[in-house]
Amino acid sequence: MNFIPWITTTGILAILIAGSFAVKSNIIDARSNIGNEQSANVEAMYVEKVAHQSHIDISGIVKAPKTLSLINESAGKVTKLYLQSGGITYAGDTLLEIEHEEEKAQLQIAKSRFELQNTTVKRYKSLYNSNKLSAQQLDESTALLAQYQAEINLLSAKIAKKVITAPFTARVGIHDLQVGQFLPANTNLTQLIGIEKYMWVDFSLPQTYTELAINTPVVLTLLDDTQTEIIAQVASVAPEMSKHSRQLKYRAKITLGNTKLNSNQLVKIKVPIGNKKEVVAIPYLAVIKGKLGNYVYLLNKDEEGKTYAKRTQVELGERIGDLVMITNGLTSGALIASHGAFKLRDGLRAYLLNSERTVAMEDTLSPKVSL
Repeated sequence: MNFIPWITTTGILAILIAGSFAVKSNIIDARSNIGNEQSANVEAMYVEKVAHQSHIDISGIVKAPKTLSLINESAGKVTKLYLQSGGITYAGDTLLEIEHEEEKAQLQIAKSRFELQNTTVKRYKSLYNSNKLSAQQLDESTALLAQYQAEINLLSAKIAKKVITAPFTARVGIHDLQVGQFLPANTNLTQLIGIEKYMWVDFSLPQTYTELAINTPVVLTLLDDTQTEIIAQVASVAPEMSKHSRQLKYRAKITLGNTKLNSNQLVKIKVPIGNKKEVVAIPYLAVIKGKLGNYVYLLNKDEEGKTYAKRTQVELGERIGDLVMITNGLTSGALIASHGAFKLRDGLRAYLLNSERTVAMEDTLSPKVSL
């Protein structure tokens, strides 16, 4: 018996049956897909306006309220030295002495002359009152007393120039002074940096910015510590702009507390410019960058309550931390995709992961960001 025709026929039937099932399956899948549309899950937020103050970052120089270059007026040899490099000296403390033994001896002689002449003047006044002495003799004696007093004052002043004392409490600069060293007049001995509970910071702004008012706060950060912020307040404004840079100089007061700053230290300053205003701010991740510009996705509902994405172009302003200011393209109250916006395209249906608790603007702000 020949089985080949039967086998061939059976194979053809199997292929036809399998094909019919595949076609039917495709038809069923196609029909089921007619009711399914593509979508994406995103988080949403309502756009709100927030108070915002624009700032610029500039450099400033820290200044000690009291700074003095210690200079000797008189020449001479150092006989006593109390200055310690980097140490602290207090107001009235003797810093160093220049040899003045000769002046001290002359002062002692002048004082002796003065005491003797003072006794003579008292006796002459008694004789004059008894009409036993002429007025001319009393005047000559009184003039000589004044002369001796002037000699005492002169010698005292010379000695004071050679005994140098601290005018205020200060930290002493580094020096190379030695006992026995001869100092010519007007030698720069060292620096005295006053110790106070506050310091100044000087900075300048171009004339294109509005003049800052007294007590305007500015924020300082150190070059080696950008996280710590120090608040200072404008204390004075220069009466005129620099004729070279056309900038206006300011001085702000820093209350130190536990903050350690050095005179002439360079710091960064965040200075407010313009007036505080209401602006739209959104998370930077909500912005999609394209070839034609920057845009966000508005989330709008149709008549059936379904949410669809609508691409809207926006103009970006200043960026602060995780937020960016929107200068044009968005209005307060709009619902936008805040996280997951990159998954959307124009007209795509969107499912809100936080649809039952759509957050407001202030709930999306990072606690570290201050507008």
